[in-house]
Parts: sequence; C-alpha cells; structure tokens
Amino acid sequence: MNNLYLMFYEHQTRKLNKDIVGEIRLDEYPYVIFDDPFYVLKHDILIGRIDHKKTFGFLRQELGDIYLEQRDMMDAMHDDIVLVKEGVEPHVILIVKRALSVLVATVKKGKSDLFCQADTFLDRRLEVDLDQELVPGHVVMLEVETIERFVIYAKVMKIIGHINDPDINTLKIVASYDWPQTFSQHVMDSIHQIKMDMDQERKERLDLSNQLIITIDGKDAKDLDDAISMTFDGTMYHLGVHIADVSHYVKEDTPLDIEALKRSTSSYLADRVIPMLPHKLSNDWCSLNPNEEKLTLSCLMDIDLEGKVVSYEIKKSIIISKRRMTYDEVNQFLLAGKTLQDPQIESMLIKMNELSQKLKVIRKKRGEIEFESSELGFIVDDKGRVLDVYERHTSEGEELIESFMLIANETMAFHMFHAGLPSIYRIHEDPDHVKLKLALQTVSKLGIPVNYKQLGNPKPLQIITEHTRNTHVEYVVLMILLRAMQKAKYSEILAPHYGLGARYYTHFTSPIRRYPDLILHRLIHTFVLGESSQYKKDLYHFESIMGDVAKHTSDQERKAVQMERDVAKLKSCEYMVDKVGHHFKATITQMMPSGMFVKLITGIEGFIPLRVLDDYYMYDEALLTFIGNRGKRYRLGDNVKVELLSVDINDKKMDFGIVEKKKPKKDYTHENRYTKQKGKA
Repeated sequence: MNNLYLMFYEHQTRKLNKDIVGEIRLDEYPYVIFDDPFYVLKHDILIGRIDHKKTFGFLRQELGDIYLEQRDMMDAMHDDIVLVKEGVEPHVILIVKRALSVLVATVKKGKSDLFCQADTFLDRRLEVDLDQELVPGHVVMLEVETIERFVIYAKVMKIIGHINDPDINTLKIVASYDWPQTFSQHVMDSIHQIKMDMDQERKERLDLSNQLIITIDGKDAKDLDDAISMTFDGTMYHLGVHIADVSHYVKEDTPLDIEALKRSTSSYLADRVIPMLPHKLSNDWCSLNPNEEKLTLSCLMDIDLEGKVVSYEIKKSIIISKRRMTYDEVNQFLLAGKTLQDPQIESMLIKMNELSQKLKVIRKKRGEIEFESSELGFIVDDKGRVLDVYERHTSEGEELIESFMLIANETMAFHMFHAGLPSIYRIHEDPDHVKLKLALQTVSKLGIPVNYKQLGNPKPLQIITEHTRNTHVEYVVLMILLRAMQKAKYSEILAPHYGLGARYYTHFTSPIRRYPDLILHRLIHTFVLGESSQYKKDLYHFESIMGDVAKHTSDQERKAVQMERDVAKLKSCEYMVDKVGHHFKATITQMMPSGMFVKLITGIEGFIPLRVLDDYYMYDEALLTFIGNRGKRYRLGDNVKVELLSVDINDKKMDFGIVEKKKPKKDYTHENRYTKQKGKA
C-alpha cells in the first residue's frame, strides 16, 4: 500500500514518472494526484523522517525541518518515514515505514520476574517473552514484531553478550545496526572450493613481477588493495595502478559473493575492522603483501607533462610488490628528506609526487572542492581500551595515493561509458540551490566574502575554502558547506561527481573492502577482457541487476559510516570519562537554541548547554552569537577554554562548561595605597 510514498522518499522528489513506478491505483494513494506523465504528491503534503524528542519532534526533509507537537505525531517513533499535512498546526497523517525493526536491550531483574530495558529511549512499554537461559545482565538483540500506540511487542533474536564483557558497548552498537560480525560456517567452508592454478594464470596474464612496484598504506592496514609503479622517459609519465583481482576468487552467486553483497563494505571501527570478506582473502590471498606473487587488474596509463592521460590499457596481470611502505615514511622522505635506503624507490617517489601535484592542479582547475573532513584516530590496547585520541591529517604521501587512485577511477569510468558497457558509477549530484544559499549566508555572517551570482558553480566555494584554510574558522566553514552538499552515491547511470569536478567517475581501486569495486572488476573480466561466453545474456543480466546493486551498496555505505561515527563517539566518551573537571582548548563549531557544540584540539566533540553558563543568553542569528545579559558574547568559530562537566557513555555524549577568564585582583593593601599617593605627590 505504501510503496509509492516510499519511492517519493527514496528518490527525494515530489513527482515520479509513470515509467518508473508503473501502473498505480490512485484510490490506494489519497495524497497523490496524476499529472500525466507524473504521479505528484499533493501540494500540502510533506514526506520525511521523524526526529522524535521526548515531548516534541521535527520532520526532517530536504527543504528545512518542520516542528511538530507531540499530539500531532500520531504514534510515530524516531526515524519513521511519515507523511505530514502542512498548515497552522502541521500533523502526521500516515506512517509510511517504521524505522524500528531491531532493538538492543539489557535483561534486568524485577520484583518477581525478568524484564528487558531498551538501550534507546522508547516512548512506550516494551513487552518481551524471555526464555529460561537468560540471566540479569545479558545484553540481547530483539526483533520488533508489532508496534502499538502504548506498547512494543518483541522477541529475543540472540544474546549479544553480558554487561561485564570488556567490549560490550561496541558490540551493542554493531548489533543495533544489525551488522554481521562473523562469517557463517557455510561461507567459510566455501573458501576451500576456490581453485587456483598459478601456472595457467602466468600464461594468461601480463607478467609485471620484475617491475618496481610498491604499496603505500597506513601502518596498521592489512588489506592492501592497491599497488603503484611509474617510469618517466622525459616526455611521458608511465603510471601503473595495480589492484587486487578479488573477482578472480569471488565468483558471482557463490556464498562468498552473496555475503559480500549483503555487507557491501568493510567497516573500520575505532578498535576493530569488520571485513567484507573473510581474512583468508582480505589479508592473505588478495592482499598485495610484499614479495608475494599476486593476481591483479592493472590500469596502465601514459600521462603527458601537462598531466593528461593520452592513452591507457586495462590488463589482467601478475605483480610482486617490492616494498610495503607507510604514509609516515613516505611523508618523512618527501617533506624532510629522510632516506629510504633505496635510491630506485626514492627516485620513483620524487617523480610520482611531481605527477601527483600536477594532477591536483588539474582537478582544482576543473572545479574540485577540497573538503578535508575531520576524522578521529584511536590508539587502543588489546582489550579495546582507548589509550589516546588524535585527529588524522593528510599529507604528501596520502595525496599521492589519492591522486593516482582518482585518475585510475576516472579512466575506468571513461572506458566503461564510451564502450557502452553496463557499469556502476560513483556520482555526486549538484547541491540544492536553496540549501546552498542558506549555507553561504551563514558563511558570510562570519565575515567571509561570498559570491552569490554563480550559485552551484564550484569556483566560489573553492575561494571560500582557500580563504579560510589554516584559520580558526576553517573547520566551521567546511561543516557548514558540507551540510549543504548532497551525499555521494552509486548509480548505474553516469552523472558527474560535483565534489571532484569529474565528468566520469567510478570506484575501481578497493575491491577487498567495497562491493561496487568488486562488481566493476567482474564487469571488466566479462566484457573488457572478453571472458564472456554468452555476451548478450551477460549484458542483459548485468544491466538488469545494476540498479539494485547501486542502491543497496549506497544504503549499506551510509549505514556503515553512521555506525563508525557512533563507535567513535563511544570511544571518545570512554577516553574522556575519567577526565571530568579537566580543562581543554576548544572551538565553537555549531549554534543551537539550547547551546553550542565545541570541538577540542584532539578532534573530540561535545556540547555546552546554555543552562550551565553563569548568565542568561539570547541568540542573535544575524551575528551567529549568543549575547549574555552582562554583555559577554560567544560567536560561532570562537576559541574558548572549556571544562568537562559530565560524560554519558550510554547516550555517547559529553557536556562542557566554559571556563571564564578571571580578572586579576587589585592589591588594596595599606602599604600600596600609601606608596601610590606618595608617588603622585
């Protein structure tokens, strides 16, 4: 019944072409009209997700949020997709899709029996049938069976662990996203069915094992997808990007493939990695470990002195990585001249960095916007306890690999499109002009010059990010602009990538940890390398499934990103829990009616509630400033000194207060007063 409404939400549009939705009976959809060839939501009907607070809520939608009173939300719960009728008192008229399907809860002992207490706030009673094996302290995964106005009925799916387990808080988060943590025995057994004939592969593949090929990754990385090589003849850079040939091992519709598609991505949490593929593949067979013969797909590019790809070849190959390098040692060599004890590699890296910088200039000219996101890194012990927190930054080594992966991805997308082959693309749609204009207005209030005339053109945004780089408002401005951007996603239809300024773009370079890259490799084997034995049938097959693959992998990517953020918040809280009362330097990054978000110099974020400040403050939106009765002001982007007041590990949040600067006390001793008078005389 509600499928059409759900399609409006999924496509983030108010009208859908009948070719997309097929035949629809309008009597089943009273809030839709037909305006040939479109099905259109009625003008006063809004669709979005509910952000449910304890006594009120918001309809989160593309063009601004709508405030809702508790009485006007029917029995909608947090994150439900709903229809809202606009008016003086907007109100929910239909719950399109419930968000709550699973719950994490802790078993508690009541007066006479055991009961379940949900980890998240529920505005109604939770009823669960508990079996005999459960004991107080068990953390369980619940499947929601029905939701009624005053009660939720659920059943126990599995035991996650016990509240005394050392890493139970991380396990709870992973379980709440219904993310698989282990591989079934069926999947593990299927690995033994993979047959490898290296002698045959050597006959069929381009042998690059004698070339100088290296990998550059983070020091903790174990799944090495990509290796690089380069020679320079004075007029041309000959760049090789060699990617693990995962599709050789993971065949379509095998248990491994079905599980990889289900996950769609590896998840990199603060204290662990949940891989897309079992370790036998991700860390061993497929990983481009040094001094081992490995199967790869190579994109071999000839790039002129201007940084333009003038020709390329796509080959299946065999390589041997000569050295496993880290970003740290590459940066120390390129920036500080620290020797790598290998003149050949040093010479190659200098030329690689030269090309990388040229490619970076090209991307900037065509419209790439440098959104350097803030990412936390954690140093943890073997029990998952956080020893230190730091903010990750990119340098020459990271930029070098990024440049080469980007150019390989663009080359592959260019080839697939112009060959007329089914493919999966990475696209990033232009920002919504209304949201972007609002963001730019906020930026201008910080005193930063803004050009409104070329709204949507990346050039003004480039100027803003350059103007604020290495200033105290850099992070604030980046966050404002990022919130105005669309989210990048996968698509079976080619469209430009706005953030990169790229007309053609795909993901080819990480098949160990991303399913879109893996299926692209499969397409390359089938069509580009001519391995299809039934071309037309394969063409129809991949064209028919690619839309579903693109949507599912996009959804899984968003879920994984949110899960990673939740674990980062949790680990930040665990690190800070014994630091209540300590003082920190921070920057005000966002203003809310109830207070201010701040970011510490370590990258950890928290909230300053207005109620903890020593005065009554009013928010001046024109100045992006809280103004106190006694004249004290706090502005977006200000640097402040804060005190940690409390840490709530369950809700993954921490509250700070502002440490006021104390005025120096004047010394009014008798001797000083007498001396001053004497001096005056």
